[in-house]
Amino acid sequence: MMVDLNALLIALLLVAIIVLVVFLIIMISNLTTTLKKVNVILDDTQTVTAIVNEKAKETKPVVDDLSSAIVGFANGLKGNETNIASLSNLAKSLSSMVNIIRNNK
Repeated sequence: MMVDLNALLIALLLVAIIVLVVFLIIMISNLTTTLKKVNVILDDTQTVTAIVNEKAKETKPVVDDLSSAIVGFANGLKGNETNIASLSNLAKSLSSMVNIIRNNK
């Protein structure tokens, strides 16, 4: 029995194509699974980002007040403002910050 060289090459080519198709099917299946996991992670990230954004908006006024109170306290130490007024502003700002922290817990 003599095997024709062309028939042998065609058979090898068909086997290679079948192996490649199976490999591509497995790769696409794995890629689909990975993309589903990435979508879940992105959804979680979006939720966390929304929460952080909300909390940042809540605390921004308090941080601004605290910053101005500290500047007022520093000006009071320099003699530009009374010490009592600057300490009062600082105490109010710290009190606001503590209230926000307590409400978030």
